[in-house]
Amino acid sequence: MRGRFDLVSLFYLLHCLPGSFPTEASHVLAPGGVMCGATILGRAAPHNWFGRTLVEVYSRRGVFGNAGDTKDDPERALRAAFEEVTVEPVGVVVLFSARKPIPARPRVGSAKSSEDGDGGR
Repeated sequence: MRGRFDLVSLFYLLHCLPGSFPTEASHVLAPGGVMCGATILGRAAPHNWFGRTLVEVYSRRGVFGNAGDTKDDPERALRAAFEEVTVEPVGVVVLFSARKPIPARPRVGSAKSSEDGDGGR
């Protein structure tokens, strides 16, 4: 499925996933493709009382995985995976777009390096 999509849209999804900001969608982009989206920030964002309550309640229940997310997290993760990145905080949300994925280096012992005939060494 490598390189088949012109657009990967991740609007209001990432704050529901546990862990750090994922960039794995980059490998399915066609040349010139774009990954874009928006995510809600965690406790460090300037939420009003209702937003703070939702972040706390949803984080405790496992609905949100964004309690520690800051406006810098998406940009840092995207710049590690893409050559061109735009990140714009708007209130308690971050809008982002990225293009030109940086090719991933095969990991030692991965299926890719084994296929190359080196047995993962």
